Amino acid sequence: MSVELVNVLASGSTTLAKADLASPESTSYLDELVTFPLPSLLAEPTNLSSTSSQLTNALTTLCTSSYPTFLSLHTATTGLSTTLTSFSTSLTQLLDDIPSLEDAARAFTAEVNGVQSERRRAALVLEHSTKLQDILELPVLADACVRNGYYQEALDLAAHAAALAARFPTIQVVQDVRAEADHAVRGLLVQLLGVLRAPAKLPVLFKAAGFLRKMRVLSEAELALAFLAGRREALSLALQALELDTKGVEREHDQEAWQRYLKRYIDAWREGVHDVVTQYTTIFLDRPTSGASAPASPSASSDTLRALLPTFTTHLLTQLIDVLRAGLPHIADPTALTALLTQLTYCATSFARVGLDFRALLPPLFADAVRDGVAASFRKASAGWCKTVKEAGKPSAWLVVPGASLAVTLDTPTGPPHVPPHVLTSFPPLANYLNELLTTLNSLRLLAPADLLPALIAALDASLGDASVTLLDYARRVSDSVSEEREGQVLETAGSAWVRVFVPFVRRALVEGVYGAKVSGGEVVVDKRLQEVMGEWENWLERRSKKGRES
Repeated sequence: MSVELVNVLASGSTTLAKADLASPESTSYLDELVTFPLPSLLAEPTNLSSTSSQLTNALTTLCTSSYPTFLSLHTATTGLSTTLTSFSTSLTQLLDDIPSLEDAARAFTAEVNGVQSERRRAALVLEHSTKLQDILELPVLADACVRNGYYQEALDLAAHAAALAARFPTIQVVQDVRAEADHAVRGLLVQLLGVLRAPAKLPVLFKAAGFLRKMRVLSEAELALAFLAGRREALSLALQALELDTKGVEREHDQEAWQRYLKRYIDAWREGVHDVVTQYTTIFLDRPTSGASAPASPSASSDTLRALLPTFTTHLLTQLIDVLRAGLPHIADPTALTALLTQLTYCATSFARVGLDFRALLPPLFADAVRDGVAASFRKASAGWCKTVKEAGKPSAWLVVPGASLAVTLDTPTGPPHVPPHVLTSFPPLANYLNELLTTLNSLRLLAPADLLPALIAALDASLGDASVTLLDYARRVSDSVSEEREGQVLETAGSAWVRVFVPFVRRALVEGVYGAKVSGGEVVVDKRLQEVMGEWENWLERRSKKGRES
């Protein structure tokens, strides 16, 4: 209905637009209008005209009374329009500038973030400066502890540095601190190994070995091997220091220097080896294997540790034997050899408690030294005798006591083998030669190995053979050139004393006086050369006796 009314009104009026009639207010009014009865509908134009007049009057009154307000409102409206236009323009420019502003803001934010990060880090460093200083001082403190002997503190500091490195694996400073602390610990390792090589007593070595165990860089067997190697080096240096004391001495001809050197060497060797054995036993063998520090295989480790000590002591014993083998031949005096043997015997007896009894190795060494020394003494005495004989003049001038009677009994001596025949006092050179030989034999009594008797008899017979040949040559030469009867008697008497008294007595003094054997029992064989010389002497004496009877 209202739609048709709108169409009718629009077609009948040129001033009303269809759109105006289609507005919500118009539509609402038309809808209400069609509901009016005819009288009301007819009266409606009059009411509208009256209402319009009233409104016009009210509006006129309002404009007359409120025109300043309208003017102000117009001015404000105009200004607002201009302002809105300017604002729109500025807003457009702002929208155009926003991307650049965003880029600038991002760049500023990035720069500010870096600065803020540095400031935050600086603030954090400042806040924890004390802790950082403590961490950075760990290597210095560890090194100072190592240099001053505070080994446990150094290990604790290194362990703390390692714990920090494990906790902060990505922080390079912490890793550097750990590396420097490890370097200090390596210095500690070198220092502790140096303690094992230095002259030190058991408490110091025990402490060093304990800290090496705590460092866990060596197994127990490796530690024991390092300990023995270090103690061997220390002992070698001590023994070499003794050897340096003998420099500049003619040791080849100075048996006293050799005796002093060997005596000091044996004492130092005994003390050093005993200390090493005691220290090793205390540190490694007597140590309990139970607990956290026990090795993974106690039985195998214990067997290895026990096997190292005999190997080590055997090596040192070989070194001692080599020194004795080199030095004993230069000592010819059996008295000195006896003193050294006694010293070594006590040493071997003391080591028997630890399984190092080396007494069985000593007799061959000393037997060789005794044999060589006694043989050299025999040769020296024989050389002196031969020199005296070769430089001698008339027999009566040197071979017999002036004015002595030549009518002496010259039978083979049957008295005690240690008492020289009195008849030899009439012949001073023979007596001097006999004294030299008896001095050697008296020294031999102190140390006379039983198995050396054949060798010593052979050496004595060789010496007597040389002396006999020299004296026989002298007797033949002088007897042919001297015509005095007394000179011949002196030669004959001295030769008889040599053959029948001197040689038999000296051989008895060695065989019976020193060894208690029997010369006549077939136990001692006379040297073939001495036998031949004695036969020549008998022949010469027989010819001299026959010649004297004929004259």
